[in-house]
Amino acid sequence: MKRGCLLTVVLAVGLPIVGLFLLINIPMWLNDRKLDDFESGLRSYPRPPQTYVVDNTTEKSIALRGNGNHCDYLVRMAFSSSLSEDEIVAYYDAAKIAGVDGDGRASVTVYFPRKRAAAATGPSRTFLVEIADGTEAGLDFRCH
Repeated sequence: MKRGCLLTVVLAVGLPIVGLFLLINIPMWLNDRKLDDFESGLRSYPRPPQTYVVDNTTEKSIALRGNGNHCDYLVRMAFSSSLSEDEIVAYYDAAKIAGVDGDGRASVTVYFPRKRAAAATGPSRTFLVEIADGTEAGLDFRCH
């Protein structure tokens, strides 16, 4: 009889905790998967000629930027190229990288770090490509 009561108490306490854990984490896991797919879109997009990946890591995040009830997805990657800044910007202005949900087009921004550009010797320049998009927040608490 005591064993049955212990099992009942463990289930009565444990199941709500597990349920709450899943309620919080499943939307986060789903959005993390969307972020990984969004990152793959930047990685698989063809680079301009004479352009190389500087570091194979990316910066990526899901957060609420600004106000509203939505998730903002952001991915940044560093590249090096012997092309001019104007050529690089023109190339990425025409880029058609799919948005997070696969529909629409991600916002693409190119940044040229001035300290590195001023100190660079030779024709190569380092730059960052940032893609951004947003979706509804759903139950992901990071986006509320």
